[in-house]
Formats: sequence, structure tokens, C-alpha cells
Amino acid sequence: MMRVASLLQITRWLMKHQMKQDMHPEEIHPFKLYAPANCTTLMVGTFPPTRRNWSYEFFYPNKQNLFWQIMARVAGMELQHFSGSEAVEERKAILTALKVAITDMGLRISRAGESSLDENLAAIEYMDILHILDQHPSIDKIIFTSSSGKVSAAQWFLNYLKQRDLIHRFPKGLKPLHSEFIHNGRNIRLIIIYSPSRRAANRISLDHMINMYREAIVSI
Repeated sequence: MMRVASLLQITRWLMKHQMKQDMHPEEIHPFKLYAPANCTTLMVGTFPPTRRNWSYEFFYPNKQNLFWQIMARVAGMELQHFSGSEAVEERKAILTALKVAITDMGLRISRAGESSLDENLAAIEYMDILHILDQHPSIDKIIFTSSSGKVSAAQWFLNYLKQRDLIHRFPKGLKPLHSEFIHNGRNIRLIIIYSPSRRAANRISLDHMINMYREAIVSI
């Protein structure tokens, strides 16, 4: 019995040690925040994908992700550029047209292997969302682009609030999910919508996702 217990302990130690080896050195968010003048909405994701999947130096840089395709449709624009600085400026123009600021919940993270999946991220430090709200008083709505599992924009936001002794609970049910909280006398609306990943697109149609984003962004 003691030998079996020892083998189990050794196995667990080896698995834990291997997991530590698989975790890359911590990454700090490369963009942190983009906020056009008079922005009214803050869009919040988790963290950028691994750099090998980037096509440009800006949020959602993986061409396989549907985020910018969706946002362009909501803004009534058509994407023309898919790499380099022209793609970045085009996407900033979309955000400006929609009065949308963009950030992620992860400020510093560790990543398992070369994976871009949220479940392979570990948060070391969260983005200071309340500070962003203080710096941009025109923002009255936060939209989270993922909520499934322990690693998601919505869950990391709850963890972030808890670190500040603030408790919030999102409602259960089908997306979009709506709630609100008060920050320094400001009523901030919170909306959870579907992730723009290809995996999410396998469950719902692109048109449905576009309509959900449009309603969340332009609704009063």
C-alpha cells in the first residue's frame, strides 16, 4: 500500500513539474487599450493569441477570428486590409465609427505551450477596468466576448472585482446576458455575448452573431 501511494505521489509530482515546464514565461498585454474619443462602449476579451497567429499589431490579430468581420458589418463598412499597418488603421476606424473602446481582461498571463485557446491561459494580473472607466467617463457599457469556463473575459472580470472586495453575479441563461453595476455613481451596463471564435461560429450562424453584436453595441 505504501509503495502504491509513493508511486501516485511521484506521478503527481511529475505531472505538475511537466505542466510548469510547458508554461511559457509570462506575457504582458502588447496593446492594453485603444479608446477613441467620446467612446461609449468598452469591448473586453481575454488575451491576444500566440504571436505566430498574428497578421497585424492590434487586437484580434488572427485572421481566422470573426471579430473584425462582425464589427465591420455592424459599422456598415467592408474590410479591405488584412495585414500590416493598413489593417490596424482600418480597424481603429471601425472602432471610432462605433464609439467602441477595446481591451482584454488579461494584463499579464502565462500560456501553456503555443496554444491560443483561453483554457490554456493563466492570469497573473488583470487589466484595471475600473481605472479605464475613470479615465473615460463617457463609457457607460461593457461588453464581454466570452463567458464559458473558468478562463473567459466575464469570469476574469468577476475575479478582478473580487480582488477589490466587489461582488457581482451575472445572470444565467442564453446570451446575450444583461446586468449592471455602479461605479463612482455611474451606472455601467454589462452585456455578455458570444465569442467571435470559429468554434462559436460552429454553434450559431454568423448573421445571428452579427445581429447580437449590433444590438449590444448600438442599443441605448
